[in-house]
Amino acid sequence: MDTLPKKKRIELGLEKSHINDAFLIACGKNQERTQPYVVKQNRRNNRSIQTNRKGYGRSIRRKRYDFQPTDLVEKNQLIHKVKGVFNYGRWVRLVNQWREKVNSSIKKVSLVKYGAGLQFIPT
Repeated sequence: MDTLPKKKRIELGLEKSHINDAFLIACGKNQERTQPYVVKQNRRNNRSIQTNRKGYGRSIRRKRYDFQPTDLVEKNQLIHKVKGVFNYGRWVRLVNQWREKVNSSIKKVSLVKYGAGLQFIPT
């Protein structure tokens, strides 16, 4: 037994997805549709809450480095995603589109887009 969305999906030649089924249940046929996207949230500060035990100072850094994880940067006309920084913020570890890790000086990269807060990623 075919369900209503399945029958309409076959008639219109749409693939099975939650977005297409919602469109068909709402009696959609030939309306203009927008591109779906996924919303990803990243923390703005790269630290965890820490208890100050036995009177010692905090072991987390207080300085915010120029590049934070998930920032988009450009190096050699390629876009990379920042994985983290090391060497007191002078070097940055990047991940390219082939998921290879690349280390680079921060002087050789330029910021394209901050990665903090909400990111809207097209699917």
